[in-house]
Amino acid sequence: MAPRQAPSYAWPGHLVRPQTGQRLVYLDLNHWISLAKAATGHATGAQYAPALAAVRVAVASGRYVFPLSLTHYMEMVGILDPRQRGDIAAVMEEVSGFSTLLSRTAIMRLEIEAALDRVFATTSPHIADINLLGHGIGHAMGKRGGLYIQSESRDVTSEVRAKWPGGLAVFDAFLADAHLQLERGVLRGPTDAEVPDLQARGWDPTATRTIAEQRAESERQQAERLDQSPEWRNRLRDIVQARYLTLEVINILNQALIDRDRNIDNVFTDRESGRAFTESMPSANIHVALVEAAHRNRDKSWEPNDIFDVDGLSIAVPYCDMVVTERHACHVIRTARIPQGMQTEIVPRLSDLTVWLNGQLAD
Repeated sequence: MAPRQAPSYAWPGHLVRPQTGQRLVYLDLNHWISLAKAATGHATGAQYAPALAAVRVAVASGRYVFPLSLTHYMEMVGILDPRQRGDIAAVMEEVSGFSTLLSRTAIMRLEIEAALDRVFATTSPHIADINLLGHGIGHAMGKRGGLYIQSESRDVTSEVRAKWPGGLAVFDAFLADAHLQLERGVLRGPTDAEVPDLQARGWDPTATRTIAEQRAESERQQAERLDQSPEWRNRLRDIVQARYLTLEVINILNQALIDRDRNIDNVFTDRESGRAFTESMPSANIHVALVEAAHRNRDKSWEPNDIFDVDGLSIAVPYCDMVVTERHACHVIRTARIPQGMQTEIVPRLSDLTVWLNGQLAD
């Protein structure tokens, strides 16, 4: 893939970054698994012990946050061994404290708004500010987090709290513990003994993977079309960008245009304007770079994990300070010169993270 100049990004002004000066470090699931091996004394875990030690020091310093994303929760469901899930979840809880990145869908919406604001020289006052960093699975899904007590369609938490036996402090402790247990349960998933009852209540652990499989199949079909019409490979980036717009964000884009009393022809006046619009959105640019690179490899066999990787990295790379991912993705993103415009460090090994953290903490 030929190097490109870093585009000029329309960073979403309504996405509120942490104001504390903390640096965000994103680990893909494989690296969380490695840290869990170190924490549990696994036979192959000793090589990751220095990284775990550095991560713990970084967390204790208060200067670093290691957030989870919705992708992590979805990938954890695919791990069948409850003990392994529990080991990984324990390290994730210790290190992340259940800090989570805002959902990819919510970020895409804010990026669409910012890109349209640039095109039309407008602002988007109809959009409320949203924090990039939040707590728990609710924030990772783009929803209101926490536990609340409902009566029919009304939130009665404050009323119940005021009448709670033992007083406000007892209620707050009860709710905090219930929230903690919920977060732990969602991340680690059920034990084998809990599965039958959950399945009887309609729980389906394959749902997220089924969606990822459908998206992977769509990419397999696209690869077949490219093989049948190889001349289109000369415009592969345009094709991937067009598919991103039509498959990933078209509903968000259409609604944002309606809100502005505009239509899509006002945005895409020619090929270059379409490219510029898509490339101005940071997460879109990561998505397109990774998918384009995958389609350039004619031997590529798309799997659900590839979809998870693209989704996770598309929000981690633009909005975190350090990303530790697998070697190929690291190469693709670096080759595309994307980090230059995002000021993000991207490395393939936990040992690289250890060096980076130790250097940072020594300053």
